[in-house]
Amino acid sequence: MSALLEVTDLRLQFGGVKAVDGLSFEVREGEILAVIGPNGAGKTSAFNCISGFYLPTSGSVVFRGMHIVREVPRIWHTLRLVQLLQRFGFYRVLPSRVTKWGMARTFQNLRLFRELSVLDNVKTAMHANLREGFWSTLLHTPGYRRAEAACAREAQGWLDFVGFEDDEELYVTQLPYGEQRRVEIARALATSPKLLLLDEPAAGLNFSEKQSLVRLIRKVRDLGVAVVLIEHDMGMVMELAERIVVLNYGKEIADGTPAEIKANPVVIEAYLGVDDDTEPIDDTRLRSAAVSAAAIAEALVDAGESSRGNGGDER
Repeated sequence: MSALLEVTDLRLQFGGVKAVDGLSFEVREGEILAVIGPNGAGKTSAFNCISGFYLPTSGSVVFRGMHIVREVPRIWHTLRLVQLLQRFGFYRVLPSRVTKWGMARTFQNLRLFRELSVLDNVKTAMHANLREGFWSTLLHTPGYRRAEAACAREAQGWLDFVGFEDDEELYVTQLPYGEQRRVEIARALATSPKLLLLDEPAAGLNFSEKQSLVRLIRKVRDLGVAVVLIEHDMGMVMELAERIVVLNYGKEIADGTPAEIKANPVVIEAYLGVDDDTEPIDDTRLRSAAVSAAAIAEALVDAGESSRGNGGDER
């Protein structure tokens, strides 16, 4: 299966803080990929670079064979002109163009237009696909009115798709939080994406709403749309994702199936930590993609016996 998105050696630095540090991964067509990691691991910063909202320090992002971010020649780094060049459109693509290429996203915090109705919020996402010009819009020509009617029908179709059952003429501020999440996903889908980025879509949802979200994401995948989601609910991630990329302090520490990630001691250490008195686990047997439970158990036992032995010497 061909790669829809290729991220290579992506780096983002704020002063001395390395938010993203050499991240590389790919997304295949029609797959569900989860990006996980502790708070502050760099997940949302990576999303912002991939979708064109942030200017990365270095690295490349290729989507459907087109460069969203290009590797900047070293001379421009030496002359400290990288940010100036990127602000004028060199070596990067603006988010609006990325959307037209077929990438859509939602945000960790809702980004709906509070002053607009539910239906109008979804319609705002369709500007990239409308062909009406300035004068037809200004004069409300028959062609403009037909386009607006078609736009409204399509927006209603996406609301139906995500399972929105309330009044589409309500302001979004009148909706409960879970329904606002549905509207935001419907708006992203209204751009006709090939890749959908979801930043913590289950945050603030109850169990029933999360199960509904899992079914919705699978429906989106069945349309042929690849989905990449950042999520902290590990039960949901293990149930939904076909592949998982794990970040910690901006670095990728694991990439594999849910079963492989669940058994990876490096991932467990990143989430749970280790005691200062405990010797590091010998992971030479655990570096292959397929990690066996027996090998993990043996390594943990070895580390425990070594720790007890050291304690006995001290006494």
